[in-house]
Amino acid sequence: MLRLACVLALTVALPWAAAAPGPAPVVEVANLRTNQVRPGSGGPAWLETTLALNVRPAGGGPSPVVSAVRVALLMAFELPGPAGGARRTQVYAAAVECVALEPGRAEVRFYLPPEILKRDQIRGDPKFWGVELTAAGEALPAARTAYSANLGPPAARAEFQRRWAAAAAANDGILQPQHLTPFALEYPRSTPSVVRREAR
Repeated sequence: MLRLACVLALTVALPWAAAAPGPAPVVEVANLRTNQVRPGSGGPAWLETTLALNVRPAGGGPSPVVSAVRVALLMAFELPGPAGGARRTQVYAAAVECVALEPGRAEVRFYLPPEILKRDQIRGDPKFWGVELTAAGEALPAARTAYSANLGPPAARAEFQRRWAAAAAANDGILQPQHLTPFALEYPRSTPSVVRREAR
């Protein structure tokens, strides 16, 4: 009787053990690169920022993809001051939610319009940048590669987010995810589908 009770207890416990949470998925920034590009129809250049992501779903999970990955980018450019005065900083932020990311490499792109490149005299890379990632609403650990090289210590990264996230509100909507730009159909093999909330 004792042996039977032990077997029954083990049988009941197994489904609960199987439901225990497994390892979290990993989505990491491999690199960030910028480039000036022109639409296929011609016209002035936009600044294209490409985030290359390495994607590794949770081992043994029910799905081979990582669902609902939100990518938030914050960039700060150091720019010439008026009439040779003190240099100034312009900050831009944007976010996009990918429907799902398959294992391997994915690329998420954001764009600054040509009018802003001219207005703010942007010609090179951002001085500082940082990326925050979430999957299904849960924050993913930030690897060192999720920030520019000059934001090495964790305290510097936290200060960057604290100081500049609020400043980016002045330029809200200017940095645009790929699907809202003339480049929406470019790079079809590496560009993930995104959640289109404006279609609701």
